[in-house]
Amino acid sequence: MVTEETDRVADALALSRAERLELLASRRRQTLLELLATSVEDVHTLESLATAITQTEQGTDLGARPARRVCLHLHHVHLPKLDDKDIVDYDPQRNVVECTDGGQLAQLLDTAGR
Repeated sequence: MVTEETDRVADALALSRAERLELLASRRRQTLLELLATSVEDVHTLESLATAITQTEQGTDLGARPARRVCLHLHHVHLPKLDDKDIVDYDPQRNVVECTDGGQLAQLLDTAGR
């Protein structure tokens, strides 16, 4: 029996190599995907992801204060692009990100040779 979940996974697996490479073209988006893939949580706030990315990029502990530009780039560029490809579910009204399927993240990151 084919379910909506099965269809979604099949669609994600149908991403062409060019589409996967486009999604991985940004180092920041790669960092975002790696954070999501290694997280034990399924749901994240925009701010928590921005803080983790800023800390990774700068190599310092910022506490709970993400860089504003990182929040803006995630909100306007990276998360909508990943949401369009069903890699994550991003609710821009609530600024909440939910992983759709860890297998998709792993497959996408495997393209980058992680």
